[in-house]
Amino acid sequence: MPIDGLGALHRIEGSLTAEKYSEILEYVMIPYAPDGPLPDGDYLFQQDLAPLHTAESVKKLLTDRGVRQLEGIPKGADVSIIEPVWGRIKVALSKEGLHRASAGDLWHVVEAAFNVIKEDTGYVEALRASLPSRIQHVIAAQGGMT
Repeated sequence: MPIDGLGALHRIEGSLTAEKYSEILEYVMIPYAPDGPLPDGDYLFQQDLAPLHTAESVKKLLTDRGVRQLEGIPKGADVSIIEPVWGRIKVALSKEGLHRASAGDLWHVVEAAFNVIKEDTGYVEALRASLPSRIQHVIAAQGGMT
């Protein structure tokens, strides 16, 4: 989560593959920090050990681009402060009852919910402030769920 809030929401078509994820990293995430909130390029990228994140092509891209990463975050570990954001978006989707909605309708609800969350700077800051204690809990659980 960037220092200035939630950053950008990026829509993909179809399923997320390692190739699509690499493109998002290369053309959205990597340029975002120095062009936006971190002009000196000093940031630490966090992702878990989900197979998509650990694909050789993704690891190579991040290494080649000099992206520093927070290493060893287990898949599903409770240090990901973006997970509560996705939880709120899922609640918004369930309230809309969009079981047979088009991709465009789903995107509209996701985007609207994301923007509401993004404007709640107190919530976003609270998530960021919770990171040290989240990390301590995962350490205490020896990398497991907390």
